[in-house]
Amino acid sequence: MQTVLYEDGSHRFFGPLTYLRPQFDLRCGALLLREKLEVRFPASKVVLLPRPELARVVAEQHPGRGIDALGEEVTLFLCGRVIVDDALLRAIADIPGEAIITSGDTPVGAVVRENVAGRAGAVGESLGDLGALGIEITLEVPARIVSYPWELVNLTGEEIAIDAPLVRRAGSVEGSVHPAAHLLEPANVAVGAGTEIGPGVVVDARHGPVLIGRRVTVMPNAVLEGPLAVGDDCLIKAGARIYEGTSIGENCKIGGEVEGSVFQGWSNKQHEGFLGHSYVGSWVNLGAATDNSDLKNNYGPVRVTIGGRTLDTGLTFVGSTIGDHAKTAIGTKLNTGTVVGVFANVVTDGFPPKAIPSFSWGTPAGFVEHDLARAVETARGVMARRKVEMTPAMESLIAQVFEATREERIGKPPA
Repeated sequence: MQTVLYEDGSHRFFGPLTYLRPQFDLRCGALLLREKLEVRFPASKVVLLPRPELARVVAEQHPGRGIDALGEEVTLFLCGRVIVDDALLRAIADIPGEAIITSGDTPVGAVVRENVAGRAGAVGESLGDLGALGIEITLEVPARIVSYPWELVNLTGEEIAIDAPLVRRAGSVEGSVHPAAHLLEPANVAVGAGTEIGPGVVVDARHGPVLIGRRVTVMPNAVLEGPLAVGDDCLIKAGARIYEGTSIGENCKIGGEVEGSVFQGWSNKQHEGFLGHSYVGSWVNLGAATDNSDLKNNYGPVRVTIGGRTLDTGLTFVGSTIGDHAKTAIGTKLNTGTVVGVFANVVTDGFPPKAIPSFSWGTPAGFVEHDLARAVETARGVMARRKVEMTPAMESLIAQVFEATREERIGKPPA
């Protein structure tokens, strides 16, 4: 069965995390949402149908996976914010004809058997409206679907355990582990080829798997507690303390204290400072001694302003949501539930606002609009340091996001 992963109109409730990427490229557990399907069916065709403004960038990143790659075989249409698991796939495999599939009152996909490419185009043009498929039968399936960044963060610990056998064989150590390092419950630890674990490192997998990718350097005296996933080509600094429920994407540099957080990839938190229950986008740099709060003093539920609304998460622990290319200055303090937009530069005395607009620059007098050309120039330089090129398609998307987020910067109150 081939699959079409599509976006629905809820992307704005993931805030700055989906300004430069589709929902199906968000991370939860050891894998991106998209990868949870791909690793289960490596030989199956997975077509990507992002919302129109992301089409050029996604096509550039994943050539040959557009609608024109579809055949006319049975096709699963699946919303990009579904957390794929075996129970869902078994239920879908038992559907005999065409049907819209739902989780509660939420449509999450469809099984389509004819005119696949034409109907996929209609779903794309209607921003994920499955009514465009013209299917009358509706079936309930055991689908889990996420709607906000804090849900991705909260599910990451249990998802690492689910992803573990799909990602790396537990108990396999392909890299080098110093004799003075300590692996607790080594049968629950996986270490990729080319990885070096230094002396004094403690890898504690007694409460969940610890998955360490390829070519990772773990410097002396770091503590890694499972469930934990560390992607390829990461650097874990000396003395780092990384606690359960954390997933670190590829090419990150991590130090200090981290708990229950997700790093999309290509971001730096190299220095001392606490980060808890947060989602950090790509190309983010957190300055030395940047701290965030993830718990209110009264232990009450945390409210977050995201997607133009202020929402009660109903959760006690919620940290920060930090968009791509954002930066914090030395000693930055982020309050509980803070949302930092893309290309924001957080420089303040005391706590900054809990909703920091995209392309804003902190000054002693408050936040002002960042110059687009200078923001792009800085980002291009940052990426070049890692030998990654900013493409014209991405630069064009950044300019679109700059215009689309202008309203954030003129002080419109949240709904």
